[in-house]
Amino acid sequence: MLQGGHAENALPQSATATVNCRIFPGTTAAEVRDRLQALAGSHIEIALAHEPLVSDASPMRPDVMRAVTHAVNLTHPGASVAGAMAAYATDGSVFRRGGIPTYGTSGLFMKNSDDFAHGLNERIAVDTFYSALAHWYVIIHDLAAAH
Repeated sequence: MLQGGHAENALPQSATATVNCRIFPGTTAAEVRDRLQALAGSHIEIALAHEPLVSDASPMRPDVMRAVTHAVNLTHPGASVAGAMAAYATDGSVFRRGGIPTYGTSGLFMKNSDDFAHGLNERIAVDTFYSALAHWYVIIHDLAAAH
């Protein structure tokens, strides 16, 4: 997000750029800040807007992967399931920092052109909503039945 100046027809006396970074587990906020400083140069000040909430990645649990794979394959038979880091912030970092392994998954399968997440016209198709409910039912059922 960029901010600067007080009018469109005047040169700004100052400008601010806010860069929202997703930090890969195992990387420190200081390392990211230092990399941004190196890219911006010494004439630009790089500062953290707030103290970041850093946490380690959760270990990949076989029972969670089995449950997610089962749910995905009910609606998309033969689809491969692999772990990945989400490119967005969640409450998971708070739980992981407290020592509680945290995992995310989504049953919202749609074309990229139909994905309006966090946009001005955020929505999903009705059938996608009901498929996602079934996705979560299977995962919760499988994980609860195992314990």
